[in-house]
Amino acid sequence: MRILVILDCPETARPTLESAGQLTSRLTGATIRVLHPHPARDPNYQSPDEGMPDTAARQRFTRMVTKRTRQIHQIYTDWACTAGHGSDMNWSEQVGDIRKVVAQAATNSDLVVLARPRTGATGQALSGALYDARAAVVLAPMQHHATTGLNPVVAWHASPGLERAIESAWPLLEKAGKITVIIGEHRPGTQPDPQLVTTLRHKGVAVEVVHFTITDTDIGTQILNHAIAAQGDLLIMGAYGRPHLVEWLFGGATMDILTQATIPLLTHH
Repeated sequence: MRILVILDCPETARPTLESAGQLTSRLTGATIRVLHPHPARDPNYQSPDEGMPDTAARQRFTRMVTKRTRQIHQIYTDWACTAGHGSDMNWSEQVGDIRKVVAQAATNSDLVVLARPRTGATGQALSGALYDARAAVVLAPMQHHATTGLNPVVAWHASPGLERAIESAWPLLEKAGKITVIIGEHRPGTQPDPQLVTTLRHKGVAVEVVHFTITDTDIGTQILNHAIAAQGDLLIMGAYGRPHLVEWLFGGATMDILTQATIPLLTHH
C-alpha cells in the first residue's frame, strides 16, 4: 500500500508522521512518501486589492518558507531515525498551488495522511486529496496516540463514500483486534446490522455493534463520543458533500472536539 504523508506545519508534523508509521506497521509491504508542499506566492497577496509585495515583503516570505521547511524536514529526519524508517520512505518538496500539488501526488497513492486543518494551506491540502484526487484520507490528531487501526470504529451510514472508505481500510479491518460498528437511528430498532458485520465475523474478526438514538445534539459529537467509548483508534466514515463535511469537521463546538480528539479519522468522498 502506498501511503502519502503531507507535512505543511511544524506543530502537527510529528503526530501526522506517527499516524502514518502506525498504519505502515499494520500493513504488509506498505511504503511511505512524505511531501512538503509550500506556496510559490505569499498568501497575503492573492487578490488585486491586496497589492503587490515589495522587495522586503518578498524577502520575509522567502525566509519564512525556508525556516518552516527546515523545521519540518528536521522533524521528519528525527522521527524517521527514531522509528526505524529509512528505505521504505522518501522525502520530497514541491512549490506551487498547494491544492493542485497535493491532488496530483494523491492520485498515485492508496492513503493520504495529513493533519486536521488549522490553516488555509492545510485546508487546501485536504480539498486537493479528498475532493480533487478522490483519495482515501486519514486525518491525524494533533497529539501523540499509541495505535492506529488496531481497534477501528465504523460510523455506519450507507453511502458510496463509506463503501470506498471501507474498501481502502479493508487491509486494516481484516487484521484488527476488534471493530466497533456504530449505527445512529432516529427511532430505536429501525436500522438492521449491515452485511459488513457478518462478513468480518466470518473472517474471524471480533465485531461489536452499537446502536444509538440520534438526538438534537450534533451528530458529529455523538459519533465521536461513541468512538471514544469504544476505545477506538481509527474512526472510519464516508465524507458527505463539501458543505456538509466542512460543517461537520470544522463548525462550532464540533471543530473544538475533533481538533482535540486523539482518534484519527479515515474518510473518502
